[in-house]
Amino acid sequence: MRWWKPPAASPPGHDKQARTSVWTAGTAEREDVGPLVPQRTKRPEEKTMIRLPLLTTALAIGLTATAHAETTLTVLMIEGLDKGSMEAVAAAYMAKQREVKVEIQSLPWNQFFQVSEMRLKSADAAVDLIYTDAPVVASYAANGYILPFDAAVADEAKAKLVGPSVATGTYDGKLYSLPMNSSAQVLYYNVDLLKAAGITPPSGLTKDSATKPDAIVKLAGEERWTFEQVAEAAKAVSGDEGGKAKPWGFAFEQFGELYQLQPLGGSLGGELISADAKTADGYLNGDAWTKAASWWSDLFNKDNVSPRSLGFGEAAQMFTNGQLAMFVGGTWNVPAVAGSSINFGIAPHPKFAEGKASTPTGSWYLSVTKASPDAAAAADFAKFAALSDEGTDVWFKTLNQLPVTNRLLDQINSDPAYDAFPASVMRLSAWESRNTAAARPVTVAFSQLQDAFRTAFTDIANGVPVDEALGTAVDAYDQAAARLNRK
Repeated sequence: MRWWKPPAASPPGHDKQARTSVWTAGTAEREDVGPLVPQRTKRPEEKTMIRLPLLTTALAIGLTATAHAETTLTVLMIEGLDKGSMEAVAAAYMAKQREVKVEIQSLPWNQFFQVSEMRLKSADAAVDLIYTDAPVVASYAANGYILPFDAAVADEAKAKLVGPSVATGTYDGKLYSLPMNSSAQVLYYNVDLLKAAGITPPSGLTKDSATKPDAIVKLAGEERWTFEQVAEAAKAVSGDEGGKAKPWGFAFEQFGELYQLQPLGGSLGGELISADAKTADGYLNGDAWTKAASWWSDLFNKDNVSPRSLGFGEAAQMFTNGQLAMFVGGTWNVPAVAGSSINFGIAPHPKFAEGKASTPTGSWYLSVTKASPDAAAAADFAKFAALSDEGTDVWFKTLNQLPVTNRLLDQINSDPAYDAFPASVMRLSAWESRNTAAARPVTVAFSQLQDAFRTAFTDIANGVPVDEALGTAVDAYDQAAARLNRK
């Protein structure tokens, strides 16, 4: 679904092909996934081409080597629009590097994580590059599945890309994975439901609005709603009906997910785990997260303004049906919401009154596998895709997801094509990515942290005391971290 059309004079990177979603975030973002369980898959046919010598795990992959004639690289990634964009990037690369052939293999979403990890574990030499979800970079690096880039590539990434995205691709001081794009979350609100409840809607982006760059700065910097305002507005809409005779007041799109809820503690200055990733004690159960989790608990157990255990996509569906007044969700919901009859607006992600703005971020990365016989050539392609002007232009033009390059973010900020709604949502997202985005923790035990977090916040919503739920989550993470950390 195409949700905006830039003017004919807009610069390269804006005229996109028709698509069914915008800025999908990779994981929970349908974003986060649970533990990775390997499953059997047929091994692809062996490649028959000349290979470069295999690099050792101790050797960071650089770009000084030249690919041999007839080198074939294979990228393993998810099916769908991302694959089409990678094929376009590959075509642009092969036009410049005619001695290299880049092939794209894809798997359905529900198979990708299990099958890709199985192939990595088995040191499958038929995979040169792997599409990597942000939270698993550390695990892949610690397990020796992927190779680090050399210092020159890391320096270039730091100079060209937004900081949180580079940080997520870095483990133990080395850059292991290059980000392809990012994600953003916003507050969707039903203008009519809020007004009917006597609430003045937040300042935001609406169908008839035109928003210049300075207006985005004011909107995000001075007019951002607080979580306290969200809760009060939700109570005004729902009363004591709890979604029965009246609409629900508020919901998060991804119920209980770390990606979605990290800004609650983050707004109050709370971290989830220690800097060395060895413990969550004093962090996830610290003062900031205790206060944040208490606010979350009140939504369900005191104020009764938020529905429990919504599945992915249900919040947007309830919103477009008029059953929900507000929700925080991904910008990928813009097409569905804009296509509905709801009189709505989009505001910046909320923060706590006494805290700072903190927003979700992160999406897909590109990594070179340790087993690749053509690691130098694979690194060269990854650099082209993620760091070069040509590669990133092709990726953005064909996928239209939030970029991570400062050059493209500058373009979004200055190009008049992003003044009108809903393209202005991309401009707001670009501002957030540079000013408020907070990366998820880098830890080899991320899957366990995510599971413990999800269980804790689901339990809290169902009435389990905050201290008890957070304490159990801390114990679960600390045990996993002690088992998995090799440093």
